[in-house]
Amino acid sequence: MQRGPKAQLPSEKKAKGTYQPVRDGHRVEIIEPMSTPKQPDWLTSEAEEVWLDDIGRVKLATESDSSLFANYCSLQGAIVKAIRAGETPPIAAFTEVRKMQEVLGIGGARSRVGVVPEGGKSGNVFARNGRRQ
Repeated sequence: MQRGPKAQLPSEKKAKGTYQPVRDGHRVEIIEPMSTPKQPDWLTSEAEEVWLDDIGRVKLATESDSSLFANYCSLQGAIVKAIRAGETPPIAAFTEVRKMQEVLGIGGARSRVGVVPEGGKSGNVFARNGRRQ
C-alpha cells in the first residue's frame, strides 16, 4: 500500500482556497525570516576578506549563525595571515576550519558512499550478501 500525499501547509491551502479552520486551524507553521549574518566590527582585515569570499557560498547561515560564521572567518583569516607571513599554521586550526565548513555547508561532500569507480562496478562489498552462486 502506498503512502498518501504529504499534508500541505496552512499558507499553501490559503493560497489555493482550500483552507478549512476546523481541519487546518490547529496546525502551526514556523516561518523563519531569511536574513544573512551581519558582519561584526571586530573582524581582522584577513577575516573580512574571508567573510566577503564565503558569504555567498554559505548554505545554512542565518542571523542566528552570525557568531559561528564570524568565528570561522577569524580562524580562516588567521590561517591566511600565517601563510602570507611564511609561517606554518597549526594543524588543529585546519581541522577546526574544516569542521566549521561542514556545519555551515561550505565544505564539499565528505562521504564516498554512492561513488562508482571507473570500472563501472559499485564499490559495495555487501552487494552479494546472502547470495550464492
